Amino acid sequence: MIFRRSFSDPFCRDLPAACRGTGLEIAALALSAAGTAASVIGQANRGQADAAQASYMAQVARNNQAAAERNATLARQQGAVQEDRQRLKTAQLLGSQRAALASQGGDVNTGSNLDILGDTARAGENDALAIRHNALTQALGYEQQAAGAGGQASLYSADAANTMANLPFGIGSSLLGGASSLADRWAQLVRYPRRQLS
Repeated sequence: MIFRRSFSDPFCRDLPAACRGTGLEIAALALSAAGTAASVIGQANRGQADAAQASYMAQVARNNQAAAERNATLARQQGAVQEDRQRLKTAQLLGSQRAALASQGGDVNTGSNLDILGDTARAGENDALAIRHNALTQALGYEQQAAGAGGQASLYSADAANTMANLPFGIGSSLLGGASSLADRWAQLVRYPRRQLS
């Protein structure tokens, strides 16, 4: 048996065994290389898409945090206004009661008349304090939502940063795996070429 060498192809002079491979073997090598390239491109695109998604979710969480903080501020402001209104209502009621008690000819600053006015003042102040407590409780709930959204935003931002930081390692791993596969196929082609008769 005589092996045929092609000296007309400058790329095959140093690797004569590879030149004896069939077109299918060389096409398989080319397809394997193309598959590795497609895998690397796909992994890069997937990593960038994952990082973009995490960044988007971080921004949504930041927006939720800002909205919850605004709601907490509004709850406090509305509570303060309602508390003041309740105190004004109590003052108006006390004025009306004083006038009614005075019209009956009694002393409004002594005895049962004073007890009635004191009860009204206490009830009005209790109502005002209940309004303040409810507003602060509502504001605290919004602040907790804001803190949770802020923590979630931080997690998403870290996830996006980690995804981008680890992307070169994933691409490198794909490249190494593909190169290893190509090297194995190449070694098989060079070691065990198809023999052709001249």
